[in-house]
Amino acid sequence: MIEKGNAPYFTIEALHGDKYSIEGLAKYVPGVSGTAIKFDGFSSFIEGVPELFTKDEEIIDDLSNEISVEAWVALGAYPWNWAPIISLGRFGITGFYFGINSRGCVGFHISDGTNIWHECNSPINEKTKVGLELKKWYHVVGTYSKKKGMTVYVNGQLQATYNNFTFDYGLVFSELEKGFRMGMNREKLAPTDPVRTWATFPSRYTLDGIVDEIKIYKKALSAEEVKKLYQGVAPENEPEFAPRKFPTVKSSHRFGANYTTLKYYPEWDTLWPVGDQLDVVVQFDELPIKVMFWRGTRYSPCWVSENGKWMADQSRETGNNWFLSQGSSDLLPTGCIEHMSDTQCRSSRVAIIENNDARVVVNWRYLQMDVRFRQRDLPDHSGFGEWGNELYFIYPDGVGVRKVLPGRGGWQETIALNEPGTRPEDNLKLKAITLFNMNGQKKTYSWEDGYPQFDLPDANIQLVNLKSKFKPFLILRKGGGFEVFNLEVRPEYSHFPWWNHWPIAQIHSDGRYAFAPDRASHSSLSWGIPNGDAALYGMTDRPDKILVPLARSWNNPPALQLRTQNILNQGYDYTERAYKLKAANRNIQQINFTLQGSDNSPVFNPAFVIYNLTTDGLTLFVNDVPVTSKKKVRFGLEYDVEATPRVIVWSQIFSTKPVEFKIVRKSN
Repeated sequence: MIEKGNAPYFTIEALHGDKYSIEGLAKYVPGVSGTAIKFDGFSSFIEGVPELFTKDEEIIDDLSNEISVEAWVALGAYPWNWAPIISLGRFGITGFYFGINSRGCVGFHISDGTNIWHECNSPINEKTKVGLELKKWYHVVGTYSKKKGMTVYVNGQLQATYNNFTFDYGLVFSELEKGFRMGMNREKLAPTDPVRTWATFPSRYTLDGIVDEIKIYKKALSAEEVKKLYQGVAPENEPEFAPRKFPTVKSSHRFGANYTTLKYYPEWDTLWPVGDQLDVVVQFDELPIKVMFWRGTRYSPCWVSENGKWMADQSRETGNNWFLSQGSSDLLPTGCIEHMSDTQCRSSRVAIIENNDARVVVNWRYLQMDVRFRQRDLPDHSGFGEWGNELYFIYPDGVGVRKVLPGRGGWQETIALNEPGTRPEDNLKLKAITLFNMNGQKKTYSWEDGYPQFDLPDANIQLVNLKSKFKPFLILRKGGGFEVFNLEVRPEYSHFPWWNHWPIAQIHSDGRYAFAPDRASHSSLSWGIPNGDAALYGMTDRPDKILVPLARSWNNPPALQLRTQNILNQGYDYTERAYKLKAANRNIQQINFTLQGSDNSPVFNPAFVIYNLTTDGLTLFVNDVPVTSKKKVRFGLEYDVEATPRVIVWSQIFSTKPVEFKIVRKSN
């Protein structure tokens, strides 16, 4: 049963009526019988002191000689390290600990007063490399006796034994005044499987799962008794876990950006003390793709395919205290200094700057920090630290420019995201990357026999072969190129690098290897070497037709030749993928110009930003033909802080020959 006082919630132990407090974001869900407690994986635990501990010393004496612990448990994900079903005493020092580790193994641990922590752990499955499977009920039992040692049972079957005791002291307890603790360790533990132990720190986490029917016996149950206990209960309910799918929104069938709060799964969503306008989603009326700026990725924008495959990238990244060369990692910012470390989005923010029919502009600003939210006092010792600031100019054809403002550190790393339940191979083809150059040559590279070596000359165009119809691409300026991400690959787990410290996770680690698809994870494929402060991003289902012409149009933009007075040609801005013009006054009735298209400089869906002009009555003519389709030409209007207007014109046209443009204002 559950009660609530002023705070917190309480549950009542059935046999003796003792109160146990429920802390954090735990909740009751259907159990194997009646209700069970669901720990959220982040915040929740139960603790309390039985009255028997203060009134009956014989109970402790009995438990010191023989004890058994029984429970039913179902996991939503594997713990980051050991997490208790129930424990008493100090982890690794005194008392007992009945829990589950990061591989899903059940462990019963005790101290016998010899400064040795004795562990009896169930094995992993050599094929799956984990113990318990996820989202299934398991009956688990741990026993200890002076005579027979320790045992662990799962679903009535003996899984492990241990009897390596030098003395027969029995269990030694301490801190009984703190009582039992369920769900969360009293001392933080560092996540297992770190890439860099010196950049991985003790972290707060809990059991991510459901626990029911916890019982403690003051005797060591026999194998037959354990089997009968297991067979005596038929779970009445399936474990209740909501799907853990990356967020999505129903298509609006319009081009534009919206603020929203994206949903992941209830336990993670509940962590965030937020309103309804926290994330940003960009959608397209002609394409089934999206661009997601989500707090789960610390707002690193992701291109999302029609079937929900996510492509991410890096922020600006520097590093500090490599191999502890500068002192203690407890005292200095340590490891990777980047957006991934900002697990609570303390500084990472997004804002919609422009949102019109012709263009969306989103700003992403973030503090580069380590996993303990610490910053370096660089570059100017002002106390502000290293910041990144980026603008995303996104057009209706599903092409966006990432403009990275001046700062410190590299900023391009091609990263595929894997939602829970999927491995990198579920989202990426083994022939994962196709490179192109602007001469029209291309080559595809496979990870099947290990990571490849990129060798296509002058390749500045990259296509990622997700298992989707629409695939993400990246185009760099001439002189830029790509290198294979050739670090931290473990062939026994995946063909690709595979980590789960990002996205989603709240642990303090800048690198944690994944070994099971229980959590959101990511895989890096390549590093880009940009030549300049911008790159083109997008998704396409026609890479062979559009990528080389698009790259040429951006790298070698057709010259714009004005044929109208009172208009200033301010040139092509590659960081916006737009031609800039300025009208001498707002009363101009007509603007004429030619784009000198050619094979090497094609006209490809050009955009024009015209300052000091409004959209009232405007019509676009292409080669003297009015463009009447609202999907072939789009006008946007923005004003600056001084109310100076600017018109954004986007036109859907491809040509390798000169094209005449005329923008005419209809007379009243």
